[in-house]
Amino acid sequence: MSRRSGNMKRVLSRLFKERQIYHRSDGVVHFISMSAKTQVALAIVVLAALLWVAYSSVNVVFKEQIIVAKERERLVMQTNLSKRLHEAQKAYDDVNYLNNTIERQFDETMDDIWSRHRMLANMVERKAEIDQTLNSQAEALSAAGGPNGQKPSNGNRVMVDVIPGEPTPRQSRMSVLRKEAAAEASIRKPVAEEDGLAAESIEMMEKAAADLYLEQMLLLASVEEKATQQIAELRQVINSTGVSSESLVTPAKISNVVLAQGGPFIEPNAMSGEPVRFYQHANRTATIIDELEDVKKAIRHMPLSSPLTVTRRFTSGFGVRRDPINGRHSSHHGIDFAAPWASPVTATGAGIVKFAGTRSGWGRMVEIDHGNGFVTRYAHMSRISVKAGQKVDLHSKVGELGSSGRSTGPHVHYEVLFKKRPVNPRRFIEAGRYVFES
Repeated sequence: MSRRSGNMKRVLSRLFKERQIYHRSDGVVHFISMSAKTQVALAIVVLAALLWVAYSSVNVVFKEQIIVAKERERLVMQTNLSKRLHEAQKAYDDVNYLNNTIERQFDETMDDIWSRHRMLANMVERKAEIDQTLNSQAEALSAAGGPNGQKPSNGNRVMVDVIPGEPTPRQSRMSVLRKEAAAEASIRKPVAEEDGLAAESIEMMEKAAADLYLEQMLLLASVEEKATQQIAELRQVINSTGVSSESLVTPAKISNVVLAQGGPFIEPNAMSGEPVRFYQHANRTATIIDELEDVKKAIRHMPLSSPLTVTRRFTSGFGVRRDPINGRHSSHHGIDFAAPWASPVTATGAGIVKFAGTRSGWGRMVEIDHGNGFVTRYAHMSRISVKAGQKVDLHSKVGELGSSGRSTGPHVHYEVLFKKRPVNPRRFIEAGRYVFES
């Protein structure tokens, strides 16, 4: 160790010999003597300074590189973040587009469905009201029975042999309409783009809407078919009385006289641009229900019942007969029913009392105006229960059976006049008894 230190000293003594630095100023020479230690110390200081400068330079260079690297990394991260944000925004836009597309399609489909539903509901409600009125009238007419008071024997039939059955059953229109509605529903369904995000959802929704459309079409067809059948049956009821139904009920047509509406006729269109059969059928069905309503009103005010609902006896018919007083042949414009004294005499249909009082030959008599040209007369009563101008319903009491006027015993003389001409009342009673039996 000492040997190494000795060698070191010798090297240092050769490198750092004692030196003198001369300096002349104003003719005076000065010198500074620098020993080996001083030179070593100075060399150390210079070396340390150089090392510090080198370290500082390197450190500055490396820090700059680090800063550049970090900046580059930051830019890369920012670029990746921007890309991900763009992808997220695109995904959000796609989802939002999907939602908007489905929502718009859903709203359009639901508007179409609800439009048809409202029309169907209105028709079904109108049809139900008509059926309820007819059923109430049927029950009342059934309770009155036939001309002699006999009750119906058949069960729960609205029509009895008024419209004969067809010799061979025809194919139901329902199966045909089902095929037509299914075909139209498949045409109406819009075809979504194969690559569209909403294609699958819209396809499922349109399939459900098409199925519902089919059911709505069948319900509409059912209402139309039943209403058409009822109109035919009720017209036969009117015709069976000897009065033409055409004279009471004109063919149905759309009329808005009161509302004073108008404008060009434009077919409702489906999304495919083709006219929707549903609205065409609905228009036709509405017209048929209007006609059914008119027929119902005509039936409602027709005198289809007997003036007596109690046990009675048919004593004289309509037409030429032998007069019960003088025995001569005479015209009898009504029919006579005998029953116990003071039996209630009731209106044979809804109407307004036209006359209530006493007339020569008729005794105590009541006349009821039923509208549509129908008037009924109830004569020879012992007591009158109504006044002129009073409204009456079917089977409302108008008086009590008696023998006033030109009469041979307690009975009620009953007449039906159509447009001031007498018609056979028995045909009206038979129509009410056989057509509306329950």
